[in-house]
Amino acid sequence: MIYAEVAVEAARTLDHETYTYSIPDGQDTVPGHRVWVPFGRRTTVGYVVSVGAEEPGIAVKEIERSDPDALLHGWQVELARRVAEHYWVPLIEVLRAMVPPRIRRGKSSGAGPSARQSRHSQLLLMAARAGGPEAGPEPTAAQRSALAMIAANPVTLLHGVTGSGKTEVYTEAARQALEQGLRALVLVPEIALTPQLVGGIARRLGERPAVLHSQLTELERAQEWWRVRRGEARLVIGSRSAVFAPIPRLGLICVDEEGSSAYKQDRTPRYDAVWVARRMAELTGARLVLGTATPTVATYAEADAGRIALARLPLRVRGVPAPVELVDMREEAERGHRLPLSRRLIEVVERALEAREQSILFLNRRGAATFLLCRDCGKSIQCPGCSVSLVQHPELGGLHCHYCGFTQAEPEFCPHCGSRHLSARGMGTQRLEGLVKRLWPAARVARLDSDAIRGADSYFRIWESFQSGAADILVGTQMVARGFDLENVTTVGVVDADLPLHFPDFRSAESTYALVTQVAGRAGRAPGQRHSRVIVQTSNPEHYALRHAVEGDYEAFYRDELPYRQAFGFPPFGSLAVLTYTHKDDEKAATMAREAAEQLASGLVREGIDEVKMLGPAPAFIHKLRGEYRWQVTLKGQRLERARMLQPRGKGWSIDVDPVA
Repeated sequence: MIYAEVAVEAARTLDHETYTYSIPDGQDTVPGHRVWVPFGRRTTVGYVVSVGAEEPGIAVKEIERSDPDALLHGWQVELARRVAEHYWVPLIEVLRAMVPPRIRRGKSSGAGPSARQSRHSQLLLMAARAGGPEAGPEPTAAQRSALAMIAANPVTLLHGVTGSGKTEVYTEAARQALEQGLRALVLVPEIALTPQLVGGIARRLGERPAVLHSQLTELERAQEWWRVRRGEARLVIGSRSAVFAPIPRLGLICVDEEGSSAYKQDRTPRYDAVWVARRMAELTGARLVLGTATPTVATYAEADAGRIALARLPLRVRGVPAPVELVDMREEAERGHRLPLSRRLIEVVERALEAREQSILFLNRRGAATFLLCRDCGKSIQCPGCSVSLVQHPELGGLHCHYCGFTQAEPEFCPHCGSRHLSARGMGTQRLEGLVKRLWPAARVARLDSDAIRGADSYFRIWESFQSGAADILVGTQMVARGFDLENVTTVGVVDADLPLHFPDFRSAESTYALVTQVAGRAGRAPGQRHSRVIVQTSNPEHYALRHAVEGDYEAFYRDELPYRQAFGFPPFGSLAVLTYTHKDDEKAATMAREAAEQLASGLVREGIDEVKMLGPAPAFIHKLRGEYRWQVTLKGQRLERARMLQPRGKGWSIDVDPVA
């Protein structure tokens, strides 16, 4: 008799990872098979994670039926085990994440052509237009050196300045993998922001890639997933979830902008796609390329120590880096200039308009005003379900919460004291857009943020409009920081570079350096010596992250940042796990967090788990969210997976390993 260990859908809320079932005679079942099994009084879906002949020693039920072929590869099952162990989540949750919802629910699989396509993403259309391979530019010496290093090493950090041709390296490395009969995967932080990458790689390789991202319809996702599973797509391009694509004969994984926070999933399972890609490469033997102009400190530390290879692209392949200027907004205020745009930034934008050149103004905060303040009592208008201020959004008819979606009309009176003296404070991209239109009424102004995007492909309409020259000034959030390779952009303004510095996150300096560097890289891409400028407005011009971003000196930033990380045990010198308890009653949440902390503390001592510190319990940064209060316990140290067995369980608890703010 042959037995199978099955991760069962119906047991998602239970502590038991797998259940044993017997395999019927004549049924060919292997790890990765989807099966239907009896569980209690019903039949449920499960995934086979191992098969063996060892007697379980208990009476077991028989698998009722299974798919003709395994849905997942054997290496994917092992990958799911590693992800579950590292991120403290049930194995079934990871396996579910590997299968598109439509296929998981047993609806029409999308394995064949469909006449009921509700829409087709612009990205899929771009990929489908690929014809024969097109010749690209001759690789530079640095690019050839990088390709040789990629071919010789299992993991390579491709550290290249913005505009240095990292995409060319991905494309050529993918071509080499395809010529060897292997497949390639290219991950990008946000697939909707990279139309040039999808269309460019598809045309250069003459391939119709599979495109996997969350903005596709469920049917489109199922269709693309099946193309990958059947081996029809030799190239896969996708965002975070594409790291779970069932790619046979995988030979290359390229992760673009490896330091982007968009690679971290914010719902269970809370995985980081870059971490998963590392384990995926180990299990398949694929070469891994981590490409970026701004590596995370943890990744660069590995390269610095020689644990992974480091390839450098120090020069742009065309154009010249635009000079970056810091403007101290404290001095602007002292001189009586009260506008959010400094005199210097206004000057360079006007110069660009006169020359019929384009400008990008970056502000990583959407909305009109960040809060509505009562000038009499000093209180702001708060979201009733979250401990945050409501943001002014005129297009939504008033005030809006960016966390729970609550919306209300803008009040005439202060709800706290009844005063009429309400004042909009702070600035978001919407208010900035209005200011720009008042300063330059003849200019054509566009805005790109999540509020301006309505529909899956609306980003493309804005991007194509700006690319065609239909707009002179583009105002936007971090959506404009990457993916724009436009020669006519000669001016970039960072309106408030201090925003990420004030966030309570140990990566705040890293985020600041990365954002300024990435946004600055949008200028200076024209061939030759075309005059370009980048203006960075700040009230902290002496901060090392900003100083080094202006100089474009990542190495100096890394050397200044590393001692802070070491002093406090942050990555790369330790890991973090945040355990959060959520409840509608604040006192109940605090009590449960305290009890869990006491049990954790005693468990760490009892099990002899050293080099792990416990912090808290303490209220979460956003204490009240969607009507519930949150209290957190934080673990910090080495090999945190040793403490997984001590984690509190039950309704209300969530675990975030390697959290990203």
